[in-house]
Amino acid sequence: MSKKTITLPERFIFSTEYDVLYSDVNSANHLGADRVLPIAMEAQLRFIKHLGYDNATAFEDAGLIMVHSEVLYLAEATYGDHLKIELAANNFLEKSFEFTYRIMNLSKGSEMARVVTTLLFFDYQRKCVVAVPEAFLERVGKVES
Repeated sequence: MSKKTITLPERFIFSTEYDVLYSDVNSANHLGADRVLPIAMEAQLRFIKHLGYDNATAFEDAGLIMVHSEVLYLAEATYGDHLKIELAANNFLEKSFEFTYRIMNLSKGSEMARVVTTLLFFDYQRKCVVAVPEAFLERVGKVES
């Protein structure tokens, strides 16, 4: 099977930190593979709040839904490790965009994982995907500059 890679952007526009919890650790005594995506989603929610939105899951008259994700596991983390999650917003199309994440293990001095998610704005009342709102693009643009 061919190995996939996740190419990192030239720069990240947001970062946050996270300590590995006991509930993140599996029976092998390290961060479970199933916990990496939720950690990235926590960073996503923190970024959206950083943009000034009160509700981090439904805003701009639509809900933000994830339609695809990829995770590249690079190193392990254990209980109590201090992580730094960096985020970039990129690959904007009419109805979709991506968040790219780099997760660094600050406790061990290594890159732990890379994550890419593809997101859409969804109008739950009309039951359809809508264009990426201009107001969202403007807020992201202000953070990038």
